[in-house]
Amino acid sequence: MDKEFPCKASNIYDKNINFLFGSGASAAYIPTLWLSDNVTYETLLTHNDIKGQTNLENYILSFYYNNIIEKTFCIKPKPTPKNYSKTLNDYNKFLYELVSLLERKGSHQIKRGNIFTTNYDLFFETAADNVLNKKSFYFNDGALGFKERSLNISNFHLSHWHQGTHDLYKQEIPTINIIKMHGSVSWNKKDEQKINIQYPKTAPEKITLECNKKIQDFTTCLCETDENLSDYLELCQEDIDSLADFRVEYNRLAIVSPTKEKFSETVFQQHYYQSLRLLSYELEKPQTVLICFGFSFQDEHILEIIKRSLSNPTLKVFVFCYSKNSKQSINETINDSRVTYIYPKSDAHNISLDVFIDRIFTSDNGDWISWTD
Repeated sequence: MDKEFPCKASNIYDKNINFLFGSGASAAYIPTLWLSDNVTYETLLTHNDIKGQTNLENYILSFYYNNIIEKTFCIKPKPTPKNYSKTLNDYNKFLYELVSLLERKGSHQIKRGNIFTTNYDLFFETAADNVLNKKSFYFNDGALGFKERSLNISNFHLSHWHQGTHDLYKQEIPTINIIKMHGSVSWNKKDEQKINIQYPKTAPEKITLECNKKIQDFTTCLCETDENLSDYLELCQEDIDSLADFRVEYNRLAIVSPTKEKFSETVFQQHYYQSLRLLSYELEKPQTVLICFGFSFQDEHILEIIKRSLSNPTLKVFVFCYSKNSKQSINETINDSRVTYIYPKSDAHNISLDVFIDRIFTSDNGDWISWTD
């Protein structure tokens, strides 16, 4: 099977290499939006009983912040849980192997790989610092500047070179672009026209409430009873005030909230549609590969771009599915014979991030390099 497997390093190193990562990539450490089989944070925030109810919205977002956002800063917890170390180690391996793959490109080829992601966690950025201790490459987050680093989509077209002391030779350094389509916790809004990037050094504090209800109880109430949600929650005035203060801080985050009104701010709309155009541009190039992992294809705009790009006769799209069931649901969303699905044949097996990396890279170049936290 390995000899016939189409999506491995020896088959793609000389292509225009693109990856698309979704929340499944970090799911071992950062929970996804799903609260139950049929309910997500987005389900709650767009429910008719929630719309316009500021206190309820703030309450749901506070759980979203505590359970998901707080972890996306990727500050090493103390004590450090195994799932954090394992996830970061997998990202280390992926970046190391991707740089190694780009190094194999010929002198006439641009040594650049693109990572498109809807995640706003900082695992890639954290891993990049680790890999830079072992490999020479340029990790491009799209920002230029010194004291003030500002994001601009045009910065993803840069290349970097090493030149000899006397300029007798020059060698291109591999570049990895990280294009964050739904924002990042490292971003902050300068104004309605500019996004700055600054990486935090400490984890944010969690929101503490007197209310003893859990989000799962709230979800059960929403789905299985006719009880008025405002009455069920029983927020005291102290909780209401705390949630109002929290919402002010939350609104400063330059991320896409799990609501239907995802792009209510002009600066996000501009970046999102510019990143879509960049994705479309890359997928229209000859001899292009798009490898998807942990992505559910629920973003209709990204889905449409990929579907439209399949008219490119030299484009190869590979979708790694976490499970046999997820393969079925993704196949219903993007049902096209030109897409290759990689999925476990058994219900008992899953394709986790480490398995994904192994399937592409390790079958070609043997043992992993050793990593330490």
